[in-house]
Amino acid sequence: MKIYLVGGAVRDTLLGIPVKERDWVVVGSTPEEMIDLGYKQVGTDFPVFLHPDNKEEYALARTERKSGQGHKGFVTDVEQSITLEEDLKRRDITINAIAKAENGDLIDPYKGGEDIKNRVLRKVSDAFQEDPLRVLRVARFASQLKYLGFSIEKQTLKTMKSISQSEELNTLPRERIWQETYKALKERNPEEYFKVLIQSEAIYKLVEKKFDINLKILEKISTEILEPEQRWAALATNSDCDLDVLNRVFGVPKKVRELCDILGRLIHFDINLKPEEVRNHEVLGLIEEVDGLRRNSRFIKILKILDAYNHSDFQLKSTFIPWEVLSKQLVAVKPSSPELKDKEVAKDIRLQRLKIIDQELKKNG
Repeated sequence: MKIYLVGGAVRDTLLGIPVKERDWVVVGSTPEEMIDLGYKQVGTDFPVFLHPDNKEEYALARTERKSGQGHKGFVTDVEQSITLEEDLKRRDITINAIAKAENGDLIDPYKGGEDIKNRVLRKVSDAFQEDPLRVLRVARFASQLKYLGFSIEKQTLKTMKSISQSEELNTLPRERIWQETYKALKERNPEEYFKVLIQSEAIYKLVEKKFDINLKILEKISTEILEPEQRWAALATNSDCDLDVLNRVFGVPKKVRELCDILGRLIHFDINLKPEEVRNHEVLGLIEEVDGLRRNSRFIKILKILDAYNHSDFQLKSTFIPWEVLSKQLVAVKPSSPELKDKEVAKDIRLQRLKIIDQELKKNG
């Protein structure tokens, strides 16, 4: 049995960027031998084992044969005779199909090292088109490596378009789509992920209706906002983007959908009212409706997105409401007298808050 370091760890080492995790492939072994050596088997689709000490993943060398639709429609073979080259051939792009032996030698049968030098994302083989998830994965790698000058090779992009034109993308579980999207949102250039989904026509198969994202806004906001949940919520700045549909198609979790909704409501409020038209009770009502006082930290996070948007060339026409200053002042309000009871307390606090809003609106109006 022989063990090789594979995938992202080898790629990132060659690129000179930090290695996030290490994966290993084991050639010439069996599940029984791995278990006897103390490895713990995990995974149901094919044998993957956790190292008894460091818990890193070790997978038996395998081949796959298409047997149905989707990214799980494969029959897996883990025979002891399967070679390293056969295992690497089933991988998505060449820069992920390089292995490193225990003595440090690189095994690179599909010229991934050359593609790293040339900054190219290229499919390993025609088997690429059998897994629709690879469209999203390549889009994610494009977002991860854009700052290093990587681009997608023409034939690979053509294959991605072919996958998009089939029904395969619609077989992907929403949770799996969100996993890839979430990873892309954590990268330096998340806008590149959506750009590739547009170029490959994948977005049109997934959404199946009008889709328009201003990638320049997302790029600008992402220079100031690093959290992936907030970056996704920033899509609410796109008036021509049906975010409800995107949230459903991309399997966006409820807590992130709530961020989108609140930001959208703030933008709509700011755009559609002039300073002289705003009433203090309307401002307080909106803040209370979005739970901006009880969950003030979440509200502040959303306001950071709004601030980043207003720092761009696409800022709102009307930005006269100091939401963050207001919310912090409103949260700090206490009853004006210890002798107030029940409903009197609520009425007193409300009146104080309305007065604060009036004062701030006058300052900024």
